[in-house]
Amino acid sequence: MNKMIIQVMTHPFGASGERPRHVLEQHGWEIRYNPYGRRLKANEVLDLVRDAHGLVAGTEQYTPEVMEAARNLKVISRVGVGLDNIPFQICREREIVVTYTPEAPADGAAELTVGHILNLLRRTHESDRSIREGAWNRYLGFLIREVKIGILGVGRIGKRVVKLLSSFKPDLYGCDLVPDFEFGIEHNLRWVSKEELFQVCNLVTIHVPLNRETHHLVSSQEMKSMPPGSYLINLARGGIIDEPPLIEALNSNHLRGAAIDVFENEPYEGALTRFDNVILTAHMGASAHQSRYLMELGAAEDCVRVLSAERPLNPISEGDLAR
Repeated sequence: MNKMIIQVMTHPFGASGERPRHVLEQHGWEIRYNPYGRRLKANEVLDLVRDAHGLVAGTEQYTPEVMEAARNLKVISRVGVGLDNIPFQICREREIVVTYTPEAPADGAAELTVGHILNLLRRTHESDRSIREGAWNRYLGFLIREVKIGILGVGRIGKRVVKLLSSFKPDLYGCDLVPDFEFGIEHNLRWVSKEELFQVCNLVTIHVPLNRETHHLVSSQEMKSMPPGSYLINLARGGIIDEPPLIEALNSNHLRGAAIDVFENEPYEGALTRFDNVILTAHMGASAHQSRYLMELGAAEDCVRVLSAERPLNPISEGDLAR
């Protein structure tokens, strides 16, 4: 077998366990790691992919220019589940295999979602800030069972959020393209349309993929239809929420607060940083040791399998792109 070149684009890689690196390195191929120690910029992506046969990819963008430079490429193995940065039409035309790790980050994202729900409702982030500023503000918040919680996208992560919330006896509403009615009955989840979800629920958490249909899916109309004093949480993809209407809703106090983990432009430096009632996290839904380890291991194994002419365990299908 010819000597393959694998470029690891994401960072960190191997910090949560050595096995993903071992899986890549055991064949004697040339393994190159991200030399910058951070998320790659566009020009850096272009430079790194030129002679690689396999990419262990993160959230960096794979533009047509990048793909044109990667003439030897056989596989893009995504560390994670988001697919919006991969040009699938180009990959299909060139028979480049694309894989991902759909289950590995789900628990981490679901647990962080519940953490954000608790922090927003009990205003712990505001109390922490006030104490550091020399005040002693005992903010009045809400119990989870006092609010109507809407889950926009009840798939891998959305279902886990529902299960984690179940012990709080919440009032839950779900919206999904393909509702799992049996799951809804089991977890006392009421299925509603997107319009009704925002009209009824005073806390909505988003768990849908980013594609052409979901870009700015949550915009001015949805936010204005929410009950006054509502909350919005996004751990899916930044492009799903239209940011200017979100800022307007916060400025007018129509929204009581928000928790945002993902942004259209990352690293984020925008207007949301001015709001004390907004929790901002740095795209860290999957940043738990076990989640990260399983993501890296799955991506490494599938990259090696494809370059060894074996079938990957988690290839991307047309159905995955539609969900």
